[in-house]
Amino acid sequence: MVPQLTLYTFKLSLWAAAGRLAVHELDVHHVKEVEIDLSKAENFSPEYLAINPDHTIPALKIEEDGKTEVKTDTKSVVEYLDMLAGNRLSIPGEKEEIEAFIKEMHETADVGNPLFFTSGNSQELEQKKNIIVPFLQGRIEGWQKYLEQAPEYAELYNKNIKESQGMLQAYTSGEADSMFAVNKQLWEVGQKFLDKAELLLKAHGGGSFLFGKYSVAEIHFTPYLHRLLLVRKPEQVFEHRPLLEAFYKHLQARPSFEKTFQ
Repeated sequence: MVPQLTLYTFKLSLWAAAGRLAVHELDVHHVKEVEIDLSKAENFSPEYLAINPDHTIPALKIEEDGKTEVKTDTKSVVEYLDMLAGNRLSIPGEKEEIEAFIKEMHETADVGNPLFFTSGNSQELEQKKNIIVPFLQGRIEGWQKYLEQAPEYAELYNKNIKESQGMLQAYTSGEADSMFAVNKQLWEVGQKFLDKAELLLKAHGGGSFLFGKYSVAEIHFTPYLHRLLLVRKPEQVFEHRPLLEAFYKHLQARPSFEKTFQ
């Protein structure tokens, strides 16, 4: 029996794109997509918290033989979809190296979202203000609404309201030097990870893939790279990284890329 799959996603989310990319790359047909609007903090609604207490996306609900299971993080979502498709994206001989690369990407090198929400200088702040401020305000309004509906989550909602108000302050007060410094540090981390990807491509013959063929590493790294190209100019991302630039062009040419990011 084919399991019923529901993928919780958001078109503008960095990591939710990895779930959609896996679906398209593996050609998994029986997947229902449900949009969770992060700009309204819908991932914190009582209904979604009942599905995924970690309030993250993507999440994948699997209904099979009367049982329900939910994969609540990007790695487990991609792993399940790959398993369902016969492990087509797995490279047994590179398993440990790939897992270490993905782990670093989602932990110490996970700078895509912070770089999007912060600014590195006054010019960038002015460019982003009309996007970031309404987004944060919408999330605050969402948390305030859910606070009335589900006071049992008050600590969670109040924590996020306070943090977002602090970010709003940086965008509206004119006192953003500390945010500029954080943004600079984040970009330094991101550049080091891009350098690691460049070295991986070189180590595997300077070809089109990080570990010799298209794998789960590309599923995670494609949205990561796509996000960095949203927050930095191509010449900054690809400076001294010619293999990475060619690699990204190969990714863009895949049908799964267009379906995921269109």
